[in-house]
Amino acid sequence: MGQQPIVFIVLLNWNRPQDTLDCIASLRKRPYHNSRIVVVDNGSIDDSVERIRNAGGNLVLLESGTNLGFTGGNNLGMQYALDNGADYIFVLNNDTLVVDDVIETMVGAAESDSHIGIVTPKICFHPQCNLIWFGGAEFNSCSMTGRCVGYTQEDYGQFDAAQDVPWATGCAMLIRRSVIESVGYFCDDYFAVFEDLDYCFRVVNRGYRIVYSPSAVVWHKESKSAGGRDAPSYVYYQTRNLLVFQQRWSRNMVHLIASHCYAFLYFVKRAVWFVLQNKWRSVAGLCYGIRDGLAGKVGRREYAFLSVIRK
Repeated sequence: MGQQPIVFIVLLNWNRPQDTLDCIASLRKRPYHNSRIVVVDNGSIDDSVERIRNAGGNLVLLESGTNLGFTGGNNLGMQYALDNGADYIFVLNNDTLVVDDVIETMVGAAESDSHIGIVTPKICFHPQCNLIWFGGAEFNSCSMTGRCVGYTQEDYGQFDAAQDVPWATGCAMLIRRSVIESVGYFCDDYFAVFEDLDYCFRVVNRGYRIVYSPSAVVWHKESKSAGGRDAPSYVYYQTRNLLVFQQRWSRNMVHLIASHCYAFLYFVKRAVWFVLQNKWRSVAGLCYGIRDGLAGKVGRREYAFLSVIRK
């Protein structure tokens, strides 16, 4: 039998060292022997660097010095992995825990066909591990939005069929080296949110397959590192980047207008919810996101009312 492919696991940390250490511990309990763990500290201002450095073992700690977002931070780790001989890169949220032989299972799926560019596992909530967070993916070509199949549904095996999917979540995706060499890295214009959907579109356009492998399982602590889906920063980037994504991937002007109409109906619904919940900073995030999305203002944006997103 030949040597196992080399897998670099890239974890992004920003001021949440305990989540990162818990994730590292779960990886070490179920080791894939030809792997390296790379932690990118994204400009933390707490004791993250010291605590992670003291974790020891087969771990590389990279310090960005500033918050580069989900895109820039992961790109830094991916570049390091490629420079050091990675065959695959496993981009994994730091607020996750792996279950059983996740990496070995996903590598096995990828190795079955050289046209498979990305493999993504089944993801369940933690600690409600019987509830689905990601049981596959769908894409609505009219609204230009993706949907996590099975979200919040009880898991009784209904999403246990391996299949091709239109996109994979950035929460956990195994990427073949040749994909990055061909497609490049995450687009920094997004900073955070929608970068995974954009990346997968680029991957598919290069002729690669994206495969959902449900026999590999990851547990996810829902949006801990982003401060929640109603946090002003998340609302801003989600809103802006939906418009940016639609502008970049719509087939024509009619398609763009139709997808923007859907987006604005969604924004109105979100705004009403925020008002009823007295979440005025989230309303501001929504308004600024619409403005910047239509104006083409991309990348990291600094506004006083926004706390910086961590994804």
